[in-house]
Amino acid sequence: MNPVLASSLIQVGKSLVDRISGPAPVSFKEGDKPFSVELQQELTSSSKVESSTSALRQNLLRDPQIKSFMEQNSDCEIYFQKRADGSSQILSSSGAVLTIGKDSTTNQLIHQYFDQCMKEGICLSPHRPGSVLLEG
Repeated sequence: MNPVLASSLIQVGKSLVDRISGPAPVSFKEGDKPFSVELQQELTSSSKVESSTSALRQNLLRDPQIKSFMEQNSDCEIYFQKRADGSSQILSSSGAVLTIGKDSTTNQLIHQYFDQCMKEGICLSPHRPGSVLLEG
């Protein structure tokens, strides 16, 4: 038999066996962490960033824009809604609306409060789906 042909047939057979036998085992590089460790670190870091719902609510009540809106709409329910463009709306049961720009720190607080309320299932508005109640 021709040695070149024999060598080629052996190489083809070897590559076929390698494909059939399955993928090579995954090896971790130095510094790689198991998924469970990464998940735990992510949960720990995200819980440090989030404040408690009541602390977020107190920060929002101190905000001058929100405070002024609430004074103008006393004796009304006040709701937060997220908008598709990343901004937020503050709505009153009287019909008044205040839009907060997406780049403001107030908007970031509203989004944190909104997400925290959704996560905990508290302050959800029974009358306005997709809204979170601030005052009512």
